[in-house]
Amino acid sequence: MNAKILIILILPAVLASCGKEITRYDLTEAQKQIIPYEKGQVISFIDSGGQTIDLTVRENKTEWAFINDYLMYRSKLVSLKSESSILSISLEINSEDRCFGKDHCSFKIGIYGEYFDLIVDTKGNFFINSSMAFHDSLQINGKVYSDVVEKNEGSKQLFYNKTYGILQVKGNGANILTLKD
Repeated sequence: MNAKILIILILPAVLASCGKEITRYDLTEAQKQIIPYEKGQVISFIDSGGQTIDLTVRENKTEWAFINDYLMYRSKLVSLKSESSILSISLEINSEDRCFGKDHCSFKIGIYGEYFDLIVDTKGNFFINSSMAFHDSLQINGKVYSDVVEKNEGSKQLFYNKTYGILQVKGNGANILTLKD
């Protein structure tokens, strides 16, 4: 009985896909490496009150999504959460823009319900525009980091690099989160 139900459910999808060629737009290896966090890893930040917040990488997955019957794109999704669930950070890079003939991918970082939108080319380089700056080196919390991207969204600033990920988030010039050594 269960096999018959399964065949009834799967058969229409198989028949519908016959003869259709699906174009897939994948992330390049360089784009996948933009997010350095691994599942189970614990990342420590210092908040605005000087307290340490430990975030655990709870999810790190790559998946395909359909735009329509003929186009698919790949997304890499990573989420970090504190034990108390007061703070969560989401990072997503996807190749959807490439489906529309663009040579780059959208990279979004969500912190405290606000998003920083960045653009990454197929070689994993950040596209610098008027709301961004690139620093060969930058000192944050007493440590010097190389190749830092600064993204400004209103009164908030994000400092990010490919090796460590989120280095610092500021609001109105004051620290919100800073990576702890």
